[in-house]
Amino acid sequence: MGKTHFMISYAYEIMTKLGKPVLYVTPEMDKNQLNARMLARITGVDASMIQTNTQCYWEQIAQGIGQMVELPWKVYEHSSPTTTMIASAVRRAIAEFGGSIGAVFIDYLQQIPLESGGNMAFEVGKITRQIRDIAKSHKIPVFLGCQINRGNQTTADKRPNRHLLRNSGEIFEVCDQLIMLYRNSVYSNDSSDHTIELIVEKNRLYGKLGTATMLCDLSTSKFLNLAR
Repeated sequence: MGKTHFMISYAYEIMTKLGKPVLYVTPEMDKNQLNARMLARITGVDASMIQTNTQCYWEQIAQGIGQMVELPWKVYEHSSPTTTMIASAVRRAIAEFGGSIGAVFIDYLQQIPLESGGNMAFEVGKITRQIRDIAKSHKIPVFLGCQINRGNQTTADKRPNRHLLRNSGEIFEVCDQLIMLYRNSVYSNDSSDHTIELIVEKNRLYGKLGTATMLCDLSTSKFLNLAR
């Protein structure tokens, strides 16, 4: 649905609008791919074009690289990071950025290895609690991407809900906010439909639940206010 694009866009807003550093933990995507997507967000040039056809957009890309170097952006790349490794990466980032950072993004939960061969739901719940402990101990928001199971594929309304959280309902209990993404174009095959729904299933911080609809351009990881 675009969870990585959403997290990259969110990280960009935190760095540019709030001026706060961001740590992005990426078990799945390598650093070059992730930086290409962030560069696409900065320049408005399709990420695939940045990686395969840079000559056509060289001036825009060169300017974007200059802007990107100035961003307080740190990527921690590891194929199977444990929560202990993530906690260490957070501490290093905080030290590197002078004692504080604005947020941590972890993309995504199912790429964090389980500690034992026991009950999967229990293990996923344990990892989620450990991630929450990192957020609480450093007093920073941690955004944790998560997959859902495919149970919604068999229903008339394909929108996700909290019961589809993969492997663990405890994720819902532990998190402060749960935002689920839905793009109708995935099912309608309507390439002209650029809307995305942000379905807020839980909101412990402010209490408001509901759906916000935005416009999105996944080629540049850009999310826009629909009212504009």
